Amino acid sequence: MTQWKKTTVGCPACLEDGEFTICSFIDIAEDPDLKESIFDRSLFRFTCPECGEEILVSYSCTYFDSDNNFMVALVTEKDDSSLKTDCYTLRIVRSINEFVEKIALMEDGIDDRIIELYKIMLEDQFEEERHGAEILGIYYSGQNSDTKNLLFYIITGNVENCRAELSFDTYTAISGQLENSAKFDESCTEINRLWAITALQKGFSDEKEK
Repeated sequence: MTQWKKTTVGCPACLEDGEFTICSFIDIAEDPDLKESIFDRSLFRFTCPECGEEILVSYSCTYFDSDNNFMVALVTEKDDSSLKTDCYTLRIVRSINEFVEKIALMEDGIDDRIIELYKIMLEDQFEEERHGAEILGIYYSGQNSDTKNLLFYIITGNVENCRAELSFDTYTAISGQLENSAKFDESCTEINRLWAITALQKGFSDEKEK
């Protein structure tokens, strides 16, 4: 069952406190209309009642999809031991962007492990093309409705943000090439950039030992 609760948020502009209703657990089968508010981030948007300032507030929130057998948990506390499950695919993330991305990947049936490994390749390619560029994050942003290409949004700190596309055929080919690396630490629930770097290093090390 979807769970709501009220909390207080301090406005960074006027320093006044305001009441904010957060959603700590989302049962998407029960409340499908919440999906749009996740993807447009309005579920995390706080508007100060005093001055009107708008900010995104990251809070612990679990998304449960019983139809597709997965859970995505945005965890802001250090302790996530209570989130273990054997019944569903579980992914733990630490930011709103990751939360939105994981839900999109799971819904589209895209292997998030392959995507995280591919992002490292895309990061290297981007840095070769734009020397000195500071990449702050690369996020999956859905599929092109016409071509079915996978779309990515590249956020940078010192150059213009941009988009990248990966054809579904190339995604399938990469999946085959990176299959062994993707199986690294299959019990891991936090599939992110650090996981991908470690998995690629392990795969490279294994290849050298053959």
